[in-house]
Amino acid sequence: MPDYPISGYHGRVLVADLGRGEVRTEALAPELALDYLGGRGLATRILYDTIDPACDPLGPDNAFVIASSPLVGTSAPTAGRGHMVFKSPLTGVLGTSNSGGTWGAAFKSAGFDVLVVKGSAATPVMIDVAPGRAEILPADDLWGRTTHETNDLLAAASEPGRPARVLCIGPAGENLVRFAAVANDRNRVYGRSGAGAVWGSKKLKAVRVRGREKIAVADKERFQSGLDQALYLMKQAPVTKRLLRDLGTAGLVELINLIAMLPHKNFQDCVHREEDVERISGETLAKTLLEKAGSCYLCPIGCQRHTRVAGRDGREERGEGPEYETMVLMGPLCGIYDIEAITRANYRANELGLDTMSYGGTLACAMELRERGLIGDADASGLDLTFGDARALEALVALTARREGLGALLAEGAFRLAERFGHPELAMTVKKLEIPAYDPRASFTQALGYMTSPSGACHLRGGYAVSLAFFGGAKEIPRFSLLQSPIAIRNMQNIGILQDSLGVCRFTGYAFSSDPWARMASGVTGRDFSVARLEEIENRVASLERLFNLEAGATAADDALPARFADVPIVVEGKERRVSREDQDRMKRDYYRVRGWDAGGRPTPELLRSLRIGKVRR
Repeated sequence: MPDYPISGYHGRVLVADLGRGEVRTEALAPELALDYLGGRGLATRILYDTIDPACDPLGPDNAFVIASSPLVGTSAPTAGRGHMVFKSPLTGVLGTSNSGGTWGAAFKSAGFDVLVVKGSAATPVMIDVAPGRAEILPADDLWGRTTHETNDLLAAASEPGRPARVLCIGPAGENLVRFAAVANDRNRVYGRSGAGAVWGSKKLKAVRVRGREKIAVADKERFQSGLDQALYLMKQAPVTKRLLRDLGTAGLVELINLIAMLPHKNFQDCVHREEDVERISGETLAKTLLEKAGSCYLCPIGCQRHTRVAGRDGREERGEGPEYETMVLMGPLCGIYDIEAITRANYRANELGLDTMSYGGTLACAMELRERGLIGDADASGLDLTFGDARALEALVALTARREGLGALLAEGAFRLAERFGHPELAMTVKKLEIPAYDPRASFTQALGYMTSPSGACHLRGGYAVSLAFFGGAKEIPRFSLLQSPIAIRNMQNIGILQDSLGVCRFTGYAFSSDPWARMASGVTGRDFSVARLEEIENRVASLERLFNLEAGATAADDALPARFADVPIVVEGKERRVSREDQDRMKRDYYRVRGWDAGGRPTPELLRSLRIGKVRR
């Protein structure tokens, strides 16, 4: 919109109604930009105002929203991410996911701040976006293709100075796999919560963008002071300076094992042979499979791993990853320490459009069901399906994406799989989202983060407590502190909300917290985005996410770990550790209190008024 009153924003929301076959541009209300900033915060507000949280997540009344921020499109480090929110078909609560790569910056440069997609098309479609225009096009010829094929075909339409950037789903999304992902730049993904299934239900195959608009900076001196501070701190911090650059995220494998937090066999324990852990470490990946490192848009860290591996047919394959989460959840969680098999399965999952984390967690659940004799030969699709079965790991990626044989059961996620066989307690999930690759018995803070994450078990939305316990610097706290965990995880979740709302990488948090971002956001916009103002936005977004989930049907009872973590201990530093139900209840009660929510986990009317969260449905 011309003369938008806040620099850093275009003031345009692109709305695509696939049911009507219409695309229109709406004005972004300035008060929404000021109160919710961008990315996750702004997208959540718009989703909340667009849909009924009680809607069918795979029905036409669901929508998804992708929002950028005032920093996206500037020279702010890592500020190229978009954030997507939707009602999750896996969990039934708020789905929230973001991705690096280049698509987010390209969308912003096409002249829009937000994309809203609602309704469902009758036949496959794509959305084509360029400066000043957008249209819905048929995509029948793309339906059935992999994410790589789709990306390459649509990116071929690039023009000089305006490369085409593509978001798309693969067969997993088309077949409504509940943990299907949305891919961009071939191997960057909006991975968690099943965004790909939402796209598939709408018959939306891809969104292609071509942009060229620049972002004005209102106060260049203030912006530059924050930028200089951020870059200096990132060059000093060991994690951003060296670990992630040298080893990628897989460099965490040996560290997490050292602190007795590396899960094994569907979280039955955290016991591994040292030689097995070494086989899947970041050091081994660097020595055996790595071709080169890579970076997302404007990222000085360079944690991407471009790799190569011998295929089972002997021909060399190339791709990206595996990342730490994939390495562990497709690896030790399934009793597998074959780095080449894990890498090949990771490649297939990226091509077919699966979240590797939920896939690994669901497969591990299936292996335990098999171990207990609950999955018989008739359901095993001719596979051993035992812990350590690397052949099953690879074969079931395609079966899951196409919902064939046992893959049709895995496609429903771990909770529904275990429930089908009469043992939902064997699904290691919170709010039906599979738990990441950090055992919560090894950290009360991480346990509470999983419990209270708005999207279910998520180390990002729930708070990455590992950094607090082992390399938090002045913020470091004991990992088994019942007293400090509620405040610490609230603070970790809030900084995550800020990073997601600014469209920047979580890894910047290893180097600095809010101050450089406050300077850059204030400099771009010319408005007050002080640290105190940002903290207010963080709390506002957290309470709005909670309201969405309550209206979607979640309750305080859903803020709990699977029974295994209370009943079965692991050994940490020579002591048996578990997260008892009493400890869970205490931490949850104190967490609600520091959030300003009532005993049932609902934001109080006084809090909602103070945070200016209006138009709340009752």
